Amino acid sequence: MEDLAGYTVAVLSERRRHDLATLLEATSARTINVQAVRSVAQPVAEAVAVATRSCVTGPVHEVIVSSGLGLRAWLRVVQQTGHLDALIDRLTHARLLARDGHAADTLRDLGLSQIWATASTTTEDLFRYLLAQPMIGRRVVAQIESEPHREYCEALRRNGATVVEVVTNRFLPPLRVDILRRLCGVIIRRQVDAVALTGATATENLLRQAEADGVLGEVLNALTADIVPACLGHLAAEPLRAFGLSAYVANSPALPDLVKVLANQLPGRSLQLDVQGHRVEIRSQAMVIGHQVIPVQPGPISVLRALARRPGRVLSPAEIRAAAPSWADVDDHAVEMAVSRLRRAFDHTPLDGVDLIQTVMKRGYRLGA
Repeated sequence: MEDLAGYTVAVLSERRRHDLATLLEATSARTINVQAVRSVAQPVAEAVAVATRSCVTGPVHEVIVSSGLGLRAWLRVVQQTGHLDALIDRLTHARLLARDGHAADTLRDLGLSQIWATASTTTEDLFRYLLAQPMIGRRVVAQIESEPHREYCEALRRNGATVVEVVTNRFLPPLRVDILRRLCGVIIRRQVDAVALTGATATENLLRQAEADGVLGEVLNALTADIVPACLGHLAAEPLRAFGLSAYVANSPALPDLVKVLANQLPGRSLQLDVQGHRVEIRSQAMVIGHQVIPVQPGPISVLRALARRPGRVLSPAEIRAAAPSWADVDDHAVEMAVSRLRRAFDHTPLDGVDLIQTVMKRGYRLGA
């Protein structure tokens, strides 16, 4: 696996900590977990009823059941609409794929007996099982309760299947707007190298909050120029593409594929310099000299980024502040202190003693060497 030491990735999902963060940290990346979606186990009855009517109007070849709880919520709606017998008839003639024993038992309560399951007890494995097979002309009904499940449904459609989604959860914005507000600030200040988006609602909630706070343009600029927007699937990418952004999408909605996207795209976004035979990479919260990762505070790394974009050119404190989105309200003394801390960051590195950050009297600073 590619070493992502020194990179910081914000992971937006329905959870306080997502499995993607664990995979990224195994590559030495730093992660920021953002619960950008509130998932509520309460289906929208009308949407479930519409999906059920679509189920019973044609043959069903495959059925995925994500949970017994979700299936029972679906059946309650079906009983009210009078389609229960028709639905059971369709399920009787389909291949039934249950996530776990509880989901399988709920199907058995309907008088169904031929049920398939996986040893891993994950819905994702059921989708991957279908994606490994020819799906053209197949009709799939999926009871889902997670945003990534919707990405798998889209992947099945792209493989030729007709998919009916029975969504038994609601996907809502987080209760506290400050969660996404803080993330917008982190993105604008370039304190992350990438944003990993695990579903369409996560993307929509981020953009909606940025618009509400009047910083949508700044967030989009950061995602265009400096920060990698990596998406689990095409649904998560669509809100970004609507604004003309080029989002990077995993080959499949599997988390290892999203890690591969980040591993491929992140090195191309970091600023890189060659200083006296040493390769220097500037990342969101660190610099890498050779194979040595040196954590750097936000202020000094902003100065280094501004100087590295114009190596050899003298930048005044005002120009450095203008190049750092979060520095609009600081004074020249703050820039001076950041420069001092930046110089100390090179101590005990291969560039220790090199006059790299140079002061030009009464004019400003430049990146020498």
